[in-house]
Amino acid sequence: MIRVVDLHKWFGQHHVLRGIDLEVQRGEVLVIIGPSGSGKSTLLKCLNFLEEYERGAVYFEDRLVGYRDLKGRRVRDHEANVARVRAEIGMVFQSFNLFPHKTVLENVIEGPLVVKRQSRAAAVEVATALLRKVGLEEKLHAYPSRLSGGQQQRAAIARALAMQPKVMLFDEPTSALDPELVGEVLDVMKKLAGEGMTMLVVTHEMGFAREVADRVLMMDEGVVIEVGPPDQIFRAPKEARTAAFLSKVLH
Repeated sequence: MIRVVDLHKWFGQHHVLRGIDLEVQRGEVLVIIGPSGSGKSTLLKCLNFLEEYERGAVYFEDRLVGYRDLKGRRVRDHEANVARVRAEIGMVFQSFNLFPHKTVLENVIEGPLVVKRQSRAAAVEVATALLRKVGLEEKLHAYPSRLSGGQQQRAAIARALAMQPKVMLFDEPTSALDPELVGEVLDVMKKLAGEGMTMLVVTHEMGFAREVADRVLMMDEGVVIEVGPPDQIFRAPKEARTAAFLSKVLH
């Protein structure tokens, strides 16, 4: 479903991604781990072109993301085409990014109304079902300021799902939450994984990675150090760098 070929990204002189190769199959849960500053979040943002990449390629369902060929030269794709791809790739951020002046329900129906041109009745029906799914049916008409961090993040997940994406990207979705609220967000993500959603998850929650991931990918300094089933990565990592990282984060 996603294929990344020799992906490079610079911020000024800083070479953030240095030749990433990656494939993600339909229905797979890939968890990306590694120290802060290793390029994990930047990689996710390149997948839906929130960050432009300078070299290499990202393919989503065999479509080049962000660029097109023009007489043998690669040029930036039309914004409408980029938006079409983004509509199929849901993203949940570390900060919840809900509209503070809109209720939970209004936040969730915004994308379907504006981007997908759904009728309000259809959008409300889907949103209500999704908010029930993430345990927020009591909070439809509440404003984000009246919600806990965990509730806000669950609303953000419902908002992303309302676009009926084919893939979900999670960028450290629990790192801004108080420890006692982390579980409620991870439970929603586990449920999604169990339903067969294709997911790429950047997280420091090693228990989640161990339990839910089909594969775990370790990144450091802009490169993939190793990738494999969680059992192998956590019990017998092949690379010393992976072992050193895990020795610090596993209790």
